Amino acid sequence: MFGFLLRHRGALLGAGLALLALGALSGARDGSVLGRSVGLLGAPVQATVRGLAGGIGSVVDRYALSVGAHREAGELRQEVAELKRELLAVEEVAQENRRLRALLEFKESTDLALEPARVVGRSASAWFRTIVLDQGSGDGVAVDSPVVTPAGVIGRVYEVSPSASRVLLITDPSSAVDAIVQRTRAQVVVEGRLGSTCRLLYLARGDDAAVGDRVVTSGLGGVFPKGLLLGEITQVDATLGDVFQRAELAPSADFARLEEVFIVGREERGAAP
Repeated sequence: MFGFLLRHRGALLGAGLALLALGALSGARDGSVLGRSVGLLGAPVQATVRGLAGGIGSVVDRYALSVGAHREAGELRQEVAELKRELLAVEEVAQENRRLRALLEFKESTDLALEPARVVGRSASAWFRTIVLDQGSGDGVAVDSPVVTPAGVIGRVYEVSPSASRVLLITDPSSAVDAIVQRTRAQVVVEGRLGSTCRLLYLARGDDAAVGDRVVTSGLGGVFPKGLLLGEITQVDATLGDVFQRAELAPSADFARLEEVFIVGREERGAAP
């Protein structure tokens, strides 16, 4: 309806003006009773046309303003959405720069031969803890290559293709890493538990270990270099009669937020940093 009025606004106003002119001419030329009658009859019509023309003009103007405001609001919403996307992209770049800066500082602080890699996949199984990296045998990656971050040990490569590799995390139950309690030098093995923590095996009753102690790789076994951080002890239980103490470890690396890692070169296995 409004579209029709807007499109035919000129025609309606023209018709109204024509009726007004006709009434005026009739009243002016003809002073007879008939002429005055026509003038009298035309007066209500003229008034109606005037009112109709004015009403149409007002409605059309309001409609045009409404359409313009609606269009402007849509454009503003689009601009806001675009600004939000740009802000999100800037924040993503800033976070990536912070991560890469931490990786660079870690690489410069060690003598290990480190090759960067990106996490491109994760295990969907409830029974395994693995990630997939974008580096493979074509990039020099081999089975049992250690994988680390500035925060600590991630795991070891156990499967390689020319362009990708799969890493067994230290939280996987089939993972076992020779380690030592850094403060007391007690020899232990860190084993995964299919969760966010690991447990310490072979912590003798006479060994001194406490909550908060850091556990690092021992360098034994020929896989992990000595001295890499694994995590901190969160629980120790020396139950009477047991040969070994029961202890749990919280890994220092955040496995839920892994995006970039380092693969340790073959020549660095078992070597001290």
